[in-house]
Amino acid sequence: MTSQMNFYGRRGAVAAAIALLASCGGGGNGGSGFFPITAPAPVQPVVTPVVAKHTVSGTVTGLVGNLVLQSNAGDDLTLTADGKFTFATGIAEGSTYAVSVRTQPFWQFCAVTRGSGTVTADVGDVTVACSAAVGQVSTLAGSGAIGALDGNGTAATFADPYGIVIDKNGGLIVSDVARNRVRKIAANGDVTTFAGNNTTATVDGNGTAASFNNLAAIALAPSGDLYVAEFSGNRIRKITPAADVTTFVGTGAGGSVDGNAANATFTGPIAMTLDGAGNIYLAELNTSLIRKITPAGDVTTLAGSGGFGFAEGTGAAASFARPYGIAADAAGNLFVADSDNNRIRKVTQAGVVTTFAGSGAAGAADGAAASATFQRPGGVAFDPAGNLYVADTGNSILRKITPEGVVSTVAGQAGVMGSQNGIGSAARFSEPSGVAVGADGTVYVADTLGNRIRKIAPVGAP
Repeated sequence: MTSQMNFYGRRGAVAAAIALLASCGGGGNGGSGFFPITAPAPVQPVVTPVVAKHTVSGTVTGLVGNLVLQSNAGDDLTLTADGKFTFATGIAEGSTYAVSVRTQPFWQFCAVTRGSGTVTADVGDVTVACSAAVGQVSTLAGSGAIGALDGNGTAATFADPYGIVIDKNGGLIVSDVARNRVRKIAANGDVTTFAGNNTTATVDGNGTAASFNNLAAIALAPSGDLYVAEFSGNRIRKITPAADVTTFVGTGAGGSVDGNAANATFTGPIAMTLDGAGNIYLAELNTSLIRKITPAGDVTTLAGSGGFGFAEGTGAAASFARPYGIAADAAGNLFVADSDNNRIRKVTQAGVVTTFAGSGAAGAADGAAASATFQRPGGVAFDPAGNLYVADTGNSILRKITPEGVVSTVAGQAGVMGSQNGIGSAARFSEPSGVAVGADGTVYVADTLGNRIRKIAPVGAP
């Protein structure tokens, strides 16, 4: 009896427990006792707005040469002619744009207008106007006093600086005629004596142990060897980068004998240039001849009769009158400052001589080649764009001749000597001689009677 009761008692307890659990659980309808389940909120996709990009374009006028524009200091665009231009990289709407000139053309100045702002649509009204630059003249070295002092910039002194070339480091080498020295001007303006010692003689040696007999023009080879025309010594001297001075060609006797280095003769070598093959071309003042010297030292006469005069022709049929400057173009043609004829002459590799610019009358008229005038033109040098710069010695001005033969005055006032720095005609020179042009178009002039080395940089007209 007792066991039966326990069985039924246990069964009742289990039933009670089940009932209790049922009262705590959850379920479908109210009162079931189960906890409700909440569904997660839907995930909305992230939409990145598309920002429109717009082009920046404009128009260039007056361009002669190569112009490099830049957009926002990173997008470069090279232009070579007038017309429309568009930068390759678009600019996001709402962003700013800024167009600037990164590289000016040779001896032009290009100005940008409407070149900056905020982009709201395609930009098409940028204008770039290019015009001829004028020369900003400054003094690089030399106080103006006669002397041979080394030093920085205007603390140094020169005595009739004549020839001038640019070395591979951007410095200058100058022949200082009245002190028979070759001077160097570093890019920072430091002036030092490279060779020569103020003694008038032909002595080989190193640096200041060597001496020269009235040096004149200089020419620099790609190897770094410097060639010096020894005017009174009738020789061409060679200076290595280590300043070792030797005689390259010429016996020292006056004459016009062609031949090898040991027997060739010269009479008053005054101007020199080199072509791309390393040949030296020499203008002789006293014979008015144009001579050629190969890298091996073999000498020939390319043009000139040996007397003073003016005649077009080939070789000895042509004549010059005291040529003071010579330069070679990229094609190997020679351009000679025919001083007493007031002309710039052209000599081909075949020896054909013609007049490139100058009517023959003494003057300072700019314009077309045939009507332009010069007065005792001296040093000449080309820039990379093919323009020829002329030290118009008798006028004390710097001239430029384009490849098409248009002559203009870069700096100085004709017939007025001085040493003032300034822009264009406000500057003054004193019978400038040697000319050299850097890769960036900067012109360097040996201002002979001013005893200074002048720098002429292209700037916009004031």
